[in-house]
Amino acid sequence: MKMRPVEGGLEIKPGETVTLKPSGFHVMLMDLKNPLEQGKTVDVTLQFEKSGTVKVEFPIAAIGATAPGMQMDHGGMQMDHGGMMQMYKH
Repeated sequence: MKMRPVEGGLEIKPGETVTLKPSGFHVMLMDLKNPLEQGKTVDVTLQFEKSGTVKVEFPIAAIGATAPGMQMDHGGMQMDHGGMMQMYKH
């Protein structure tokens, strides 16, 4: 298995849902200015081509840890905003 960026973004068609999860589509933070600290959170803004932005707070856990429920402005990790998605770190 090899991780690679989704070329051209991740398309979420109107009325459809995409779930971000380990071993599937997920967010990888790169070029961080500081190390992530387990037990804390990291703020991320998801940008959608047609629907604007959504701020997300991700909990930081050890690799392989069971993922807790994610907190988002829209609740849950499922997105159905339509359009393409780009990830930006804060």
